[in-house]
Amino acid sequence: MKKKRRPDKSDLEAIRDQILDFACAKHDFKLETDDFLPEGDWNGVFIVKFRDNSEEDRLYCEAPLGEHFLRFGLDLTLDDNIWEREYENIIREVSGYDVAIYLSPAKGEERKRHCRLYSRAWVPNFSQRIFGLTLSNLMDCKDAVLSMHSKK
Repeated sequence: MKKKRRPDKSDLEAIRDQILDFACAKHDFKLETDDFLPEGDWNGVFIVKFRDNSEEDRLYCEAPLGEHFLRFGLDLTLDDNIWEREYENIIREVSGYDVAIYLSPAKGEERKRHCRLYSRAWVPNFSQRIFGLTLSNLMDCKDAVLSMHSKK
């Protein structure tokens, strides 16, 4: 059986360029940081600007060199009281989108819980269509979690 070629830096650069070239009616992308670490991993942060309003978000991209996946993340900030009361429902909602949620420790007096929603895409199948679906899924997931608490 033929062994699959492991993705290298040129593959990751091509993916970064595809993200920047992503044509969408709702968003513009601007590269904020682009780091190829000494061990070969790639970490990129894109600013996502929404065309229909003044909001912007940051899309975090991580790709371990030689792995067959990319990880995309969006930040989410919740009130600490909401998290403590509703974390099971939040996790249930997030898992329905096939998205992982990672918590950062609560710091200081601000009483906010910082989270990052993550989704994976496979490098060998990566295309602008796959990226669009992954991004839409992450944004829909974030909107669903935020709307859970705006109703209460």
